[in-house]
Amino acid sequence: MGNLGAREKYGFMLLGVVVLVFLIYFFGIRSAQASYDSLVAQRNELSARLQYYEQLKNQNASAETAINALNQDISSIEATFLPALNAESLEQYVLSVFEENGCPYLVNVSLEAVGADSVTLPDGSPARDSILINRISVQYSSTDGYNIPQYNQSDSVNNNGDLDEELLNTLLDGMVWHGTSGIKGYDEFIASLAAIESENPDCVKVHSVHVEDEAGYLLMSAEIDFYSVTFTNRVSTPNLSAPYVTFAGAPVDTDGGFIGMPFIVDNQNSAWYNVSLTDADALAGTRPFATYYSNVIFTDAVASQGLLGVLDVGDAPAPEVVE
Repeated sequence: MGNLGAREKYGFMLLGVVVLVFLIYFFGIRSAQASYDSLVAQRNELSARLQYYEQLKNQNASAETAINALNQDISSIEATFLPALNAESLEQYVLSVFEENGCPYLVNVSLEAVGADSVTLPDGSPARDSILINRISVQYSSTDGYNIPQYNQSDSVNNNGDLDEELLNTLLDGMVWHGTSGIKGYDEFIASLAAIESENPDCVKVHSVHVEDEAGYLLMSAEIDFYSVTFTNRVSTPNLSAPYVTFAGAPVDTDGGFIGMPFIVDNQNSAWYNVSLTDADALAGTRPFATYYSNVIFTDAVASQGLLGVLDVGDAPAPEVVE
């Protein structure tokens, strides 16, 4: 190279500078540019993912708000039905309302399950949930404005088998015609029905009311429906505090009770102590449990001696005969 002239030397030096610049660009700047481009692309991808997740978060918040609103709507609908149908509770509740409203003279009460139509979903398939209806049927009597009313052995003249003559005379003194205003029961019956239906008008409905005119008094009948639903997936928490849902009756003293009227009640704990059947009632029936000869002997003896003579009550207080 020492034979090269100044021009050639400068040419080689320029070429070297060009090659050096090219190598710096190729291995330095271009590599850094590629790395930068990769980072920019990664950053754009992360930004896009962040926007996607932000959208999901917003959608989830909207969805959660919508779900909460739907749950509130579902809960309000579920609350229009009773959470459970308890036969004893329903009967106890209905009778207590009538008693509290001054209509205590119950003649008959019964409960039956009423069939309801199945629920069909919008797609035509049957729903797993079903409507349940229990119907309470009651019949009450009014007074007649003359005879002495009695409820639940109140003012009983039977004092442990002895006749309370003073109380009886007091009651008999009031046995006079009090006019039609003395007939109690109808207004109290209607007030009781209104109180029952107003307790929860969504799930308690008075189905029918019927009034019969008897010999100076009324027989008043009503059918009351209580609605419930079997919820497969219940959303709300059921309210079990209603008086017609949870049975809260006081224990009933059955020490002096009996099923079926015997010839004479000999249980001193019974309000019917020392009360006997009439001769005619004692002879009624075929007595399928008895031998034919014992029934013939008993029938002849009652016909000739009377039931009390046949029973031979001895020194017991004179029985009170049921007419």
